[in-house]
Amino acid sequence: MAEAKKEFRFVTEVPKNVWGPDFDDIFVYPLYDESKVGMEITVPKGCEKIAWEVYDKGKKIASGESTDFKAGKVFKTTADMKKFKPWNVNTPYLYTFKTILTVKGKTEECSIRFGMRKYSVTKDSFYLNNENLFLRGVIRGREAHDHPDLANLGMYEYYAKYMRMMKLYGFNFIRFHSFVPPIECFEAADEHGILIHVEMRKYYGKYQKERSRMDSQGSLMNPDEWIEMLKRLRNCTSLMVYCMGNEIDHPGRNPICQEFYEMTHKLDPTRFFLDTCSRGEFDRNSVDLDVQHMSYFYPWGHSYNMFENPQNWIISGSASGIPMIEKNADDDEDWKIARKVPSRRPVLAHEICHYAGLRDLDALEAKFDKYCPENKPWWIGELKKLIKLKGYSKKEYDLMKKASDRFQFLSWKLGLEAARRSKILSGFHFLQFCDTDRYENSNGIVDCFDDKKGIDDVAFRKFNGDTVVLADMPKRVFFEGEKVLVPVMVSHFSAELSGEMVFRFALKNSKGEEVFTGKMPNISLTERGRHEICEVTLKFPKTGKPQAYSLVFELINDKQEVVVDNAWNLWSFPDNAAALPKMAVNMELDEVAPTVRYPQLVQSDDAKLMIANRFSKKLIDHVANGGDAWVMYRVPVTRDRKKPAAKEKYYLPAVWERFKAIIWDRGHNSGAFMRKSGALAGFPNDGFVDMQFSHLINDSDKVILDDFPVKVEPIMEGVDRAVRDRFDVYNFLLSELQPAYTMRKFGYMFEVKVGKGRLFVTAFNFTGLNNNDPETVGMFESIMRYLASSKFAPKAEMTAKALSSYLLAKGKGPIVKERRMTQYWQLDEEPLESRKYWDEALKYIGEEVKEQDIWMKDQANKLNVDKKK
Repeated sequence: MAEAKKEFRFVTEVPKNVWGPDFDDIFVYPLYDESKVGMEITVPKGCEKIAWEVYDKGKKIASGESTDFKAGKVFKTTADMKKFKPWNVNTPYLYTFKTILTVKGKTEECSIRFGMRKYSVTKDSFYLNNENLFLRGVIRGREAHDHPDLANLGMYEYYAKYMRMMKLYGFNFIRFHSFVPPIECFEAADEHGILIHVEMRKYYGKYQKERSRMDSQGSLMNPDEWIEMLKRLRNCTSLMVYCMGNEIDHPGRNPICQEFYEMTHKLDPTRFFLDTCSRGEFDRNSVDLDVQHMSYFYPWGHSYNMFENPQNWIISGSASGIPMIEKNADDDEDWKIARKVPSRRPVLAHEICHYAGLRDLDALEAKFDKYCPENKPWWIGELKKLIKLKGYSKKEYDLMKKASDRFQFLSWKLGLEAARRSKILSGFHFLQFCDTDRYENSNGIVDCFDDKKGIDDVAFRKFNGDTVVLADMPKRVFFEGEKVLVPVMVSHFSAELSGEMVFRFALKNSKGEEVFTGKMPNISLTERGRHEICEVTLKFPKTGKPQAYSLVFELINDKQEVVVDNAWNLWSFPDNAAALPKMAVNMELDEVAPTVRYPQLVQSDDAKLMIANRFSKKLIDHVANGGDAWVMYRVPVTRDRKKPAAKEKYYLPAVWERFKAIIWDRGHNSGAFMRKSGALAGFPNDGFVDMQFSHLINDSDKVILDDFPVKVEPIMEGVDRAVRDRFDVYNFLLSELQPAYTMRKFGYMFEVKVGKGRLFVTAFNFTGLNNNDPETVGMFESIMRYLASSKFAPKAEMTAKALSSYLLAKGKGPIVKERRMTQYWQLDEEPLESRKYWDEALKYIGEEVKEQDIWMKDQANKLNVDKKK
C-alpha cells in the first residue's frame, strides 16, 4: 500500500507561479457592479502587444488588444460582461480570461478562471454580490484540526471531497488555521462555491511559546512573503479573507498591522484583510472584519445568550489605550466599572462548538487497514486497551458511543442555534468539521477520511442551513398548565427562498399526535438577515402525568410545501405535591428541604426510609439491619477547587459535574444512557440524556464506579471522555492515555442490596427542589414512588462491611482532583483561562512547576514520545 500523501500538511507554502515569469503579477478581477472584468499586469520588457479574450464554457464572449503601454509599467484593461451569471456559494459559475502577450515576436498565453462576484461589508454584515451573507465556517489547516490525504485521492479530490461534505451539512466557508493550502484547494473551492480564509504566519509546533515570542518581536511576519502570497492567490475567486495569523496579541498597537492592511488593499482591493483571528482590540482600525472569542462557556443556563455578549473582548484591551476596567482591588474588589464594548464591524465567533465525543474504533481501524495501515494512529490500539482495562464489553461501548453521539449532536444544536439568534454575529468558525488522525479526541462531524459517521445531514441543516427558523427558549421543562412565551425568529440567508410564507407551529406529544397547532400568514422572507417574526404563547395541557413533547415550527410556501422547519424537545410535570403519598422518612440533608413542598413526608428517626446527602456509619448500619436508604449524594469536598472543604470520612469518589459537553479536552460529560427501571417511570426519557436532565446534572457530584467493591449496572450511567489533558502532553511529555482521568465508569443513579437492606444512590443536584424546579420535582417524585414500591429490588449485592471499608479507605486517601483543563470547565466562571487561573490550577493538583523548566529538562526524551504526542 502506498504511503498516504501529506503534502502541505505541516508547512505554510505559497502556491507557485504556473504561468511563467512574464505573468508573475497578473491580476484578473471582477467589477461586479459595472458588469465588467478587469485585468492588470506589469508589462514585460520587449512586449509588443497585449491581447485578451473572455470565454464562457469555451465560447468567446469578449476580446480586445492594445499596444498602448510601456515596459515596466502596469497595464490595465476591462472587458464587458453583460448579462453575466454570478458566482456564489450555491451557483459557482466560472468564466475564463485568456491573456496573450507578444514578446519579441513570440506569443505567451495565460488563462485564468474567474467568477463574477463581489465581497463587501457594512457595519454589521457581510455581503456577497450585494446580498446579505452569514458565514458558516469550519476550521482546518493545523494538525489538530485536519488530516492528510489518507485515502490517496490526490490533492484536488482530497479537498473537493471535504467541500462536498461540508456543504451537505450547511457550511460555506473554510478558515485555514495558520496555513495556506495548495492551489488545488482553491481550484476545488472555486468550483464548489466555498469561501476561503488563509493565514500566512507560520506555525512551528511549540505553539504557545513561539506565538508569544513572535508577537513581541514587532515584525510578526515577512512583508515580501506576504506580497508573494497575495500575487499567487488573488486570482482565486473563492479567496475571501487574507489573515496574518491566529491569536496575535495587541495587533491594534502594532504599526506593522496597519502597514499590512494598506499593502493588502493596494494589491487586492476586492477582498478583506484581518490581522488576527481573535485577541484583537475592539477599537483597532486596520481590519475589514473581526473574529472574536465569545468564551469557552456552553450555550445553556447562565451562558444561554453567550453569543450576545461582547464583554469578553475586554480581555484584548484597547488599541488607543483607554482603560477597559476600573476597580479598587485586583482580587475580591468592592466595586468595578467595565466599559461597554461596541461592535464596529462584522464579527465572526472564534472556534465554537468544539464538543468532543467517542470514536467508532472498529470502523476507523478498518479504514486505516484498507487505505494506509502504515499510518494507523497509535491511539486506536491504546483506546482499545483502555476500554478492555475498564471492563467495557463491545455492547457497552457501543451504547456509550451512542450516548456520546446524542449529547454531542444536542450540543451542536444548542451552539449553532445560539449563534444564529445572535444580534452581534455575522458568522462563526466551527471547530471542527472533520476528525483528526493526530490525536484520540473526536470533535468532527465526519471522520478523518471525510466520510459520514452517522450524523444526519438533513437534521443538521435544520439549524445550519441557509435559512433557519429559531425558538428563543432558555427553559425546556415546565409544569402542566404553565404558560410559556416563545419568541420566534428566522435567520434567513437563502437565495432560493423569497416572498411571503405561512408560519405554522405544532405541539406534539410522545406519540406524534398534535396537541395544539396554529398558523400565521404573511411572514415575509423578502429581506435577508435575522428577523423576529412572531411570538407563540403555549399553555401546557393538564394531563395529570409527566409528558414529553416536541415543539415544531414550519415555514410553508404558496404551494403548501414546508420549506423550512425545526423542532425542540419539551417536557411537563404535574404540579401536585399533595399527590405524593404520605410516608415517614428519616431525613439528614444539608441543602435540600423536601418537607417544605411535601409536608406529608413526616420526619421520623424510626422510619424505614432514610434520606441523606452523604454516607455515615448510621446510614450504613440502618441499611445493614434491613432499612432502605436513598443517598442523594452531594458533599462540599466535591467542590473543593472552588471552596476548600473538609474530607468526607465515608467518601464516595465523585467528579464535580456540569451540564455541558466536553470542550476539546475540558470536562468529563459525554452524555449518559439509562437502563430500564421503575425509578424513571415518572420521568419521561428516550434512554439518553436530554435537556430535561439539565438542572439535575449541573453542579452535581457524578460518582466514579471504577473500583466500586461490586459490579453495578447504573440505572443512569454517565460517559466519560477519552482524551488526555493537552497540558499533560505538552508540559510533561505524557505520551500515554490516562486511565485515572479517562473512560471512567460514572453513575448518576444506581442501587445495591447491602446486608438486609436496600441502598439507592443518586448523583443529581436536588437543590432545585427548594425552588420548585419542574424537572427536579419530577425526578424526586418518581424516585420516591419507586422506593416505596415492590419494584425497588437491587440485583447487585454486597455486605455492609465491604461498603463501609471501601468508603473509609477512600476517605483516608486523596480526593478526586481533575487536571488543569477540566478544572476550568468545572468552575464555569471565566470566558477564557487567565494566568492566575493556570497558576491556581497547578497549585491545586500539587504541580507548581515552571513549564519552561520542565520542557527544557525533558528535551532529551522528546524524540522517544513525539510520535505519540
